[in-house]
Amino acid sequence: MPATPLLFVGLGPIGRSTLGCALARRGLKVVAACDADPALAGKRLSELVSGAPKSVRVAPSVAALGKLPKGTVAIVCTSSTLSSAAPTFRALLAKGCHVVSSCEELVYPALRQPRLAKELDLLARKKKVALLGTGVNPGFVLDLLPAVATAPCLVVQAVRAHRVVDAATRRGPLQRKVGAGRSVAEFTAEAAAGRLGHVGLPESAQLLCHALGFGKPQLDETLKPVVASAPIETPFVRVEAGQVAGIDHHLLATAPRGTVELHLQMYVGAPTPRDSITIEGEPAVKLVLEGGTPGDLATVAALLNAAPAMGACAPGLRTVFDGPFPLCRAFA
Repeated sequence: MPATPLLFVGLGPIGRSTLGCALARRGLKVVAACDADPALAGKRLSELVSGAPKSVRVAPSVAALGKLPKGTVAIVCTSSTLSSAAPTFRALLAKGCHVVSSCEELVYPALRQPRLAKELDLLARKKKVALLGTGVNPGFVLDLLPAVATAPCLVVQAVRAHRVVDAATRRGPLQRKVGAGRSVAEFTAEAAAGRLGHVGLPESAQLLCHALGFGKPQLDETLKPVVASAPIETPFVRVEAGQVAGIDHHLLATAPRGTVELHLQMYVGAPTPRDSITIEGEPAVKLVLEGGTPGDLATVAALLNAAPAMGACAPGLRTVFDGPFPLCRAFA
């Protein structure tokens, strides 16, 4: 079977990590890369990621890329919001690329951007390629995994999932995104403006309700700061006592035929990281992942595991439930 050609769009921490891991896998071939950062334009990819093809140079945009091999899968790690990432998705779909992205809103884009979701779906169908949003949260821990956990149930009344993440173990941009090091007043103002917090909890809830046939839910969402009681320092931020360490994010989705409750605590110094899932039904099911799912590495894995399967997806805008599931198959 020929190797899947990969195009990397966005060479930040997740993009570079995904590229580096792709180089170690048989069946994948890095053929192109682009990033909007002017400082990266024209650089050899091997200058940014050890072992990358020296013949590949970083293009400043999708439009600046040359002809790509048939079946190219673009791995896009640029933005959390669909409105920001949409121009990139349009350009890639127009070039005939499959797209798999860590864009959180792309996991269930019809929630916030129904018109844009329909437009991208129609463009992907026209070009006979697939577009998929995936990752860990959303994309796995609070949506796909709870849904799969209902497999042994005859009846399900409610799904409750709780994720505790020590943000000190995560990349710098994420620590800043959850407000680490800000005052409570700064956090409140920036969260209200949509510049802080986690993107994806409503998408996970909506996706779960859709997958389990609960019907359209009413969403009740709260976002609060977690305040540090003692100084905490990471390689990226310093948090003084009384400053914000991160977020406590809760969402209750009440649908006609079931309830979904999602709780995300993500802050530097969070004790006992874990992912727990409780299925209220017949029979009841409870899963606990001690230590939790390591978000950055697992996001890289989710993207790479999905990429080879994109050619087998039906054309159009897809979700992680549409399959084929992004399993970690033996590559070596």
